[in-house]
Amino acid sequence: MEESQPDSVPLYRIENPHHPNPRTPDGVTSHEDIVGQWFSSDLEATVNYLSKSTQNNGLPIDGAQLVIAHVPRTQLNSLHVTQHETAKDMDVENDNYIVPRDGSVEIQEIPLDPIIGDLRGRFNRVPVRLEALERIQKIGGISVKNHE
Repeated sequence: MEESQPDSVPLYRIENPHHPNPRTPDGVTSHEDIVGQWFSSDLEATVNYLSKSTQNNGLPIDGAQLVIAHVPRTQLNSLHVTQHETAKDMDVENDNYIVPRDGSVEIQEIPLDPIIGDLRGRFNRVPVRLEALERIQKIGGISVKNHE
């Protein structure tokens, strides 16, 4: 996996086609027009989401992937959740960005089964989540530092 270029900033999300409890967009924390476009500048928070979305109750991660948006620095502020007409009034974290999936931003998808699949069913334990974070960081020299 390539690291972001100096003129771009990586933003992260986890996608899981087998989410045990998919949520219907409610207009408060998500909206149907921006499903699949939520990214975070915080890789650690993204990996913690993996725990919530795929590993509770011993469920496998089969098919989950890390998605990295390589956002040009010049566009970063305009993609911040507070700048998005629909998302700016939602109850969201400050490290969230809305990145369109229309090809205007380079998107990289990395299957997680080969990287952390053997950890399945144990993500409710902090040491296991930290192991997953370490492995994900190693696949491309990713840093968990805030890139803003």
